[in-house]
Amino acid sequence: MNVPDNLLLAFFCETTTRLLEIDPEIATRSTENSDRDSNGPSHFTLADCRRCVLDQQILVLKEVTQQFQEQQRQENSDSGSSGVVPEYSTSTSTSTSTSTSTSTSNISPTQVQERLGTLKDEPNLSSELKVAMEDMNDAARVSVCKLVLYIEEVLNNNNNNTSRNLQDEGRLERTQLMEYFGLCQSSLKVPCVANFINMTSNTLTFRNEQDHQEEEPSSETPSSAGSMLFPQSRFEYVQRLLAKGMGWDPVFVTLELRTILVDKPETVDYEYYDSAFMAVFQQLVEQTTIAMKNATLQVRSKQDAELLNDLGKGGNTRVVSVQYSEFEVDQFGTKIDSKHNAPQKSIDERQTPPSEEEQKRQLRLASEAAILQQTILGELFATNEDERNHTLKEAAETSRKVMEDAMALPTIPERIEFLRSVDARTSKQLAIHKLWSGMLQANGGKPPNMVPRK
Repeated sequence: MNVPDNLLLAFFCETTTRLLEIDPEIATRSTENSDRDSNGPSHFTLADCRRCVLDQQILVLKEVTQQFQEQQRQENSDSGSSGVVPEYSTSTSTSTSTSTSTSTSNISPTQVQERLGTLKDEPNLSSELKVAMEDMNDAARVSVCKLVLYIEEVLNNNNNNTSRNLQDEGRLERTQLMEYFGLCQSSLKVPCVANFINMTSNTLTFRNEQDHQEEEPSSETPSSAGSMLFPQSRFEYVQRLLAKGMGWDPVFVTLELRTILVDKPETVDYEYYDSAFMAVFQQLVEQTTIAMKNATLQVRSKQDAELLNDLGKGGNTRVVSVQYSEFEVDQFGTKIDSKHNAPQKSIDERQTPPSEEEQKRQLRLASEAAILQQTILGELFATNEDERNHTLKEAAETSRKVMEDAMALPTIPERIEFLRSVDARTSKQLAIHKLWSGMLQANGGKPPNMVPRK
């Protein structure tokens, strides 16, 4: 029996919508009540999350198939009562038509599943079906990722990690690592994760995305914004949740991946971790780089806007431009403009927008600066407190010495050339000192809270 394309298309579209709108709390509770004897979502595994998504797909398949059957029966009924069969219609043709209509109205979910199982091998499959099928598969991956993150976040909030047996030694299985990379990619498509990384949401919460409202963070929430000040540290937190969802100790995974992908000792079997494995990892790197760049720019833009207004303090003032000027007073009390003032610009000059090429250049420089800052702070926060304090002290001393040497030079061009000529290590220490000083100033002189490494 032929399963029509329009039935499959309806199934793909409805399943995609249903999976993207899945509520993890309701979905896990429903699966738990029907199939498990457990006390909460902490008992769920990655396999349970996959099964939960599969249950949703099967449910939609049954609903869509039933709707299709009812529609076909209604159409057959309408066509049967709408007119008289012409005299030139033979009984054979009438029988064939009736048989075809009856067969399509009796299609079962099992028959639909049979065609779905061989769909990829069909030579003349329409592009519309291919796109719809891929959209559904992508929605399924996002849905599994959302469920895993929800389960692990619940575990963290309930402090129920002591009973878990996470892998912390041995070799990481290749296909499981590739699945982990896929989950990390999918997490960037989960709306609440994107909001968390972009810092438009203070907590990593899981509600129905359409009904989600911003909530005040709890002081006991491990993903509170006060603990993670940068997009990279927040995405690392998401990755640690996914690693635990795979059944791994997050610290162990980080060390193993560094060994496989960065250190690359001779003991690593690169016939096992082959080109296909590396290709999936490269996709993750590319998507993560883009996501972190966009998130960093968004955070910087938000921070700059907050610094230039007092709306958060009940005021209504916003800084739109700044120009430095100074003046002198003569013996008669008259103001005299100083020669150090910045030159005045005409209104036309101020309103002339930069060219498209200049906008691209500024955006590129801003992106590079944001990535450099993110990298430096990421390395700084990855160290323990003693190492971090030593690094900051060394950076402050280097900054002081460099500025003293620069100011000892007689002319400004010489000082600029001196600063440009410092080596890479000194330049990095100057950046560390500047970034840390800015953070202290923005935080009222207090160092930021650090998220504990798990």
